[in-house]
Amino acid sequence: MIRSMTGYGRTEAGDAGSRFSLELRSLNNRYLDIQIKLPPGLAVLESRVKKSVQERFFRGRFDVSITWNSEHESGGGLVVDETLAAQYVGILRDLKTRFGLSGDVDLSLVAGLPDLITRTDIREDPETLWRILSTGLSLALDELERMRGEEGAHLARDIRDRLDTVERAIQAIRSQAPVTVENARKRMTEVLSRLLNEQPDPVRLAQEIAVLAERTDVTEELTRLGCHMTQFRSMLAGSASEAVGRKLDFLLQEMGREVNTLASKAMDARIALDVVNVKAELEKIREQVQNIE
Repeated sequence: MIRSMTGYGRTEAGDAGSRFSLELRSLNNRYLDIQIKLPPGLAVLESRVKKSVQERFFRGRFDVSITWNSEHESGGGLVVDETLAAQYVGILRDLKTRFGLSGDVDLSLVAGLPDLITRTDIREDPETLWRILSTGLSLALDELERMRGEEGAHLARDIRDRLDTVERAIQAIRSQAPVTVENARKRMTEVLSRLLNEQPDPVRLAQEIAVLAERTDVTEELTRLGCHMTQFRSMLAGSASEAVGRKLDFLLQEMGREVNTLASKAMDARIALDVVNVKAELEKIREQVQNIE
């Protein structure tokens, strides 16, 4: 079963002492791009969160937002770097003296200097936090994966319907192709007879028809197109254990090339119309494939 790259998952985990709220979103992306937003005290767990996503998905842009409500969070505090403060004050007073500057080096000035006042780290056992967080993360990933699977099933149904339309058009082209050569033979005979005022040389006419038939023969293109369609359906029906979106996109490019060749060889209005319809359906399929993981 294929999966879409669009999904959403949200959950909470923990108890009154330490509780996590997790929100995950995924969107289309050519590669696997994971953006994680964590509270400062949980930065040590970022690599584990990222690995959890990597183990379950192949493509997509993932935005992971985690908030932490902990009774221990208030245990952190603000700390003044006294050594840095002394350096700031000394430098500012030296500048005032050397350049004859006015003004005082007061609290309001010093308090606004960078990195002077910082928050202490929240110190809790990372393994304990991870056991709580990983439970919620797994549930949120389950929800996101389920949504991607449901959307993927919807995409697959739409694509299969369009493939059916393409195959009907291809069958019509296959049936009409032999008639096209015969019609061309009749037209050529009529034109030559009119120009020559007599029946054209049958041998020369047969040679010209043979050349025409070879130039307009679409058997090879139809055969390759059929093979691509079979491969496409097989991948569409595969499991979610691998990313098939890029492979499907590649097959669509190959199918487009075959259809373009068909269009260049078409000498029949009905075939030309079928080719236009095939191109339109393949373009719609291509739009859907861009959403597949």
